[in-house]
Amino acid sequence: MKKELLLATALASTMGIAGIAEAGSASFSGHNRTGVTGSNTDASSTDTVGASQLNNFNVSISETTDAGMKIATGFTLTDEGGAESNASGLTLTFTDGSSLQLIEAGSASAAHAVSVPGASGELGISNTSSNNAAGALTVGHGADNVGFDYATAADAFGVEGFSANVSASFNSDVSATSGANATVTLENSYAVGVTYKTTAGDSTVTVGAGYNASDNNSQTATKDNAIYHVGATVATGDLTVGAGYADGDWVSENNQTSGSFLSAGAKYVSGDITFNIGLSSGDGTDESLGTSGSTAEDSVDAVAASVDYVIASGVTGTVGYRTEDVKDEGSSDNSHSGSSWYVGATISF
Repeated sequence: MKKELLLATALASTMGIAGIAEAGSASFSGHNRTGVTGSNTDASSTDTVGASQLNNFNVSISETTDAGMKIATGFTLTDEGGAESNASGLTLTFTDGSSLQLIEAGSASAAHAVSVPGASGELGISNTSSNNAAGALTVGHGADNVGFDYATAADAFGVEGFSANVSASFNSDVSATSGANATVTLENSYAVGVTYKTTAGDSTVTVGAGYNASDNNSQTATKDNAIYHVGATVATGDLTVGAGYADGDWVSENNQTSGSFLSAGAKYVSGDITFNIGLSSGDGTDESLGTSGSTAEDSVDAVAASVDYVIASGVTGTVGYRTEDVKDEGSSDNSHSGSSWYVGATISF
């Protein structure tokens, strides 16, 4: 019996040591954003006020091989108030600084969309699902989880400040579907994105651009996703200004849309206070799958501003305001146009 106990103890100890030796390094991060929101549509004379409570919790896991290659993954426990357990893909970072994302890699084009300054806070009025105006520089960007995204190291191809990504995903085995009411599923996608960062006098200039193309399983649709974006930011001291533009075709659910999106904004940092202002204009001519000739346009035009104040380390208070004008099929949509405001705080860890 003593021999059996000694053997069991030795085995347990060995497994414990092996577990420690083989364990990757883990870290976590996230935030809790809570506040009060208010809105007043053009179709109403009264405000709608409510609480906004959004949280995020991420776990990152990584380890480095003896050869110096870093292997990383992770998972999300909750994302902006939605309870979930969403696993990340796998990222390999090589010794030269380049990286390869595998499984749920995303779009190389989206990775190079410039970060245009804009108002912070939970601002906006919920729109109708029939409005398909473009809402971001990355509209129409999508990829199946089975794919890859390769990112070059900094100063790629011997050009200082230049970097690039290329990605592709593959799902050609998805069942084909037909009919105007059939929901579209993404098949294959291909994308490329580039960024160039340089200095001009006292300013740092960043230019980003990308192109994303993908097809779908609809035998009825006469369009596939084909969209590009380009943008730039200029940072001079505490002031950052920027603008971006996207244009192309995209397919989602039961609609095919041609449209564009424009955003511009500025950010100024003064000690613990950050002033933000931004405007955006998105449009889209949508039509049922397989049809053509529609000229009625959906649109969303918005202007917003906010002030962020660092109350303490990891704690930021925000006050924001936004106005928007919405049109659906070329006609004013007063029920979804109007103004909104937000007062709240974000605690990060």
